[in-house]
Amino acid sequence: MLRTRTHGRFATFAVASVASVAASAAAGVPAPLYVVYQQTYGLSTVVLTGAFAIYILPLLAALLCCGGLSDHLGRRWVAVPALLAGAAGSLVLATVDSAAPLLVGRAVQGVSVGLALSALGAFVVDLEPPSHPGLAGAVTSGAPPGGIAIGALASGTAVALAPAAAPVLAFVVTAAVLTAAAVAVLFLPETVARRPGDEAERSSTTRWGAVRSLRPVVRVPPTARRVFPTVCVLVAGTYVLGGFTQALAPSLAVSVLDGDGLFSGALAVAVYHLVGPVAGLSANRMRAGRALTGGAAGLVVGIGGYIVAIAVGSFALYMVGAVVAGAGFGIAFAGAMRILLERSPEGTHAGTLAAIYLYCYLAAAVASLVAGVAVEVWGLAPVAVGVCGAVVAMVALGAVGSVLRMRTA
Repeated sequence: MLRTRTHGRFATFAVASVASVAASAAAGVPAPLYVVYQQTYGLSTVVLTGAFAIYILPLLAALLCCGGLSDHLGRRWVAVPALLAGAAGSLVLATVDSAAPLLVGRAVQGVSVGLALSALGAFVVDLEPPSHPGLAGAVTSGAPPGGIAIGALASGTAVALAPAAAPVLAFVVTAAVLTAAAVAVLFLPETVARRPGDEAERSSTTRWGAVRSLRPVVRVPPTARRVFPTVCVLVAGTYVLGGFTQALAPSLAVSVLDGDGLFSGALAVAVYHLVGPVAGLSANRMRAGRALTGGAAGLVVGIGGYIVAIAVGSFALYMVGAVVAGAGFGIAFAGAMRILLERSPEGTHAGTLAAIYLYCYLAAAVASLVAGVAVEVWGLAPVAVGVCGAVVAMVALGAVGSVLRMRTA
C-alpha cells in the first residue's frame, strides 16, 4: 500500500512537472523562426527584441496580479486556463506574416507563462515526493529554461527538415501538446487545503481572498526578505543573458559566428537553456549556498567564453561557452530557488515564485529593449559583448551579497 501511494505521488508530481515544462517550451518555439521572419517578411531587429519584450510585459502583469491566485482558487483553476491560453497563443503565431500577429501571439504566450509559472510551480512544490527532498526546487528552476530549450530544438529541427511548413507546423503541434497537458492537469488532485467551516462561508472567504489576491502586490514572506534582493540580482542576470539568447542568438550565430545554417541558431538558444536544468538536477544534493556560489563562478567562466567566441567569430567556441555558462546558470539558479523556498512557509510558495520570476523577467525585458535599439546603432557583436559584461557584474554582485547576507542572517 505504501509503495502504491509513493508511486501515485511521484506520478502526479511528474504530470505537474511535465505540464510546467510544456508551458515554457511554447515560449521557446519562436526563437529559431526569427531569422526566417527576417529573411521572408523583412522584420527588423527592433521588432524581434520587441516581440520578446511584449511577451514579458503581460507575463509580468500575470505574475504581479495573479501570482498568488492559485493559493485561493486552487492550482487547477489557474493552471488549466494558463495552458489553454498558451495553446491559443500558439495558433495565433501559426499565422505570422508580419509584425502584428507575432506581437499578439507573443503577448498571449506571456499571459500563459505568467500564470503557469506560479500555479504549476506551486503545484510541483506541493506534490514533491517526500523521498526526493529538493527535487521540486530543481524542477521549478529548471522547467522554464529546459522548456525553452526543448521548444527551440523542436522548432529548429522543423526548420531544418521542412523550412516551408515549419512556421505553421511547429505552432500547431505546440497547441496540441498544451491542450493535452491541460487535460492531464485537470485530473490531478487539488493541493490547496479547504478550510473547515460552513460551505457558504468557505465559498465567500475563498472568493474574496481571490479578489484581494489580484491586487498588484509582490509577496515575499518576511523569513525570505533579507536574502531576496541579492539572490534576485544573481538570477536576474541569468535571465538577462537568457533573454538576449532567445531574441538575438540565432542572428548572432548566422551573421557573426560561423554557424552552419538556421539550425545553428536553434542550438545557440537551446544549449544554454538545456544544460542549465540538467546541471541543476545533478546539483540537487549540494548545499544551497554552495550551489549558488559555485554555479555563479561557472557562469562567469562561460560568459568569458562567449566574449572570446564573438571576438574570433567561432561558433564552436561559443557552444563550449554555452555549455559552461548553462551549467553554472542551472546550478546557481537551483541553489537560489532552494534558498528562497526553504525560507518560505507553506501557503506562500506561489507568491514567492511569482516575486522571483517578476524581477527576473523585468530585468530581461528592459535589457532586451535596450539591446534591440543598441544593435541598430552599434551592431550585434559589440552589443552582445556589452550584455555579457553586464551579466558578469550582476552575477558577481548577487553571489557575494547573498553569501554575506546568509552569514549574518
